[in-house]
Amino acid sequence: AAEEPGEPAATESDPGVTDTEILIGASVTLSGVTGFLGQEVVAGIDSVFQTVNEAGGIQGRDLRLIAYDDGGDSSQMLANVRKLTEEDKVIALVTGLGDAALDYVTGKEVPTISFGVTPGAFSSKYPTVYPVVGNALLWTQEIIAGLDENGVIEPGIKVAIPYDTGLIDISPYLDALKESWENYGAEVVSTDALTLETGTCEPQVLKWRELGVDWVDFQSAAWFLCVQAASDQNWKPAKGMGGWPASVPTIASLAGPFVEGVWAGSNGDQPDGSPRELTAAHEEFQSALEKHYPDMLDPQHLDSPALLGYYAGSKLMVAALEAQGEFITRQGVNEWIQGVEDFETGITPSIKSMAPDCKTGSEEVWIGPWEYDEATKIASRKPVGGYFTSPQKEDFGGKCFLTALSDEILGV
Repeated sequence: AAEEPGEPAATESDPGVTDTEILIGASVTLSGVTGFLGQEVVAGIDSVFQTVNEAGGIQGRDLRLIAYDDGGDSSQMLANVRKLTEEDKVIALVTGLGDAALDYVTGKEVPTISFGVTPGAFSSKYPTVYPVVGNALLWTQEIIAGLDENGVIEPGIKVAIPYDTGLIDISPYLDALKESWENYGAEVVSTDALTLETGTCEPQVLKWRELGVDWVDFQSAAWFLCVQAASDQNWKPAKGMGGWPASVPTIASLAGPFVEGVWAGSNGDQPDGSPRELTAAHEEFQSALEKHYPDMLDPQHLDSPALLGYYAGSKLMVAALEAQGEFITRQGVNEWIQGVEDFETGITPSIKSMAPDCKTGSEEVWIGPWEYDEATKIASRKPVGGYFTSPQKEDFGGKCFLTALSDEILGV
């Protein structure tokens, strides 16, 4: 990034950068039912770091990742981030799902790669937080558009929205989610708080059956409990079920045979390059994993939005660090990331913008329904069509609407 007028160039690096290494910290969920997601995050980030190190590092410095488990707990996440910043003295951070550390990292101006999903990660209130997987509202609008294209949505379709209030809190987006459905002639007849802690979706499914729900729009990490409850009650809504949380292959497999036909999407290419062409970037992605995280070569991991998004985010972080020259500072890294336009990652659509007033991430997705293999007990899917974005963006305020709306929600 160009220096501001009158601002002297950095004469030393910030803590976390020595003559031999650059320290990056991570707080992710490595244990519990979604622990594999944190492992995907670490693999996505660190496989890029290790590849850079093999090629001589950045200005001869090796990238070193220090990762702590937060067990999906908000207070542990904040404690980890504090420790990484104050004791381990990392120059930048990686966090998984959840908003617990947003105020802290913003106060310290730490460049932070995050999952996204909720308003916090997309708000200008937190300018040094960079969402790399997706946003709940935008991804929902995209799924609605894709379903409409595929003839699933009819005027008057009755929709239920089970939404998370746990580590990921979707409630601030509820009004906008309802509006997004209503714009396609749907009627949202039920909104139901549902978290992993709830432990069951049986009462919700009973209620949806009584209401004559046609489509269930998942907005909760506990979505698979609803698939299992629907299976127990042998009920499928007339038009089906789906949503962005249903996009993680390992959890889709966990949901069981009833996941067949559930619609989901992804922010990145499949191992064979779908829905785009196979390129050297896909081969580089897989060979980096093969060398450093061979457990991730399973097709379910390779097709996971978390692994793909954080690998892309790691490429962004590395490019920002490389652009700094001899002295690496948080300010320099932040300014570089905030200035990117259409940053190519090779395995996801380009990262359109991370400017504080216009955080989009890579934005585009593809969608398709899950298929379940009874023999292997594994769910897989193929893209129906290519990447696309939301046709509702203009109605909601244009290219930068996510940041504007998130700011409004957070009272910025």
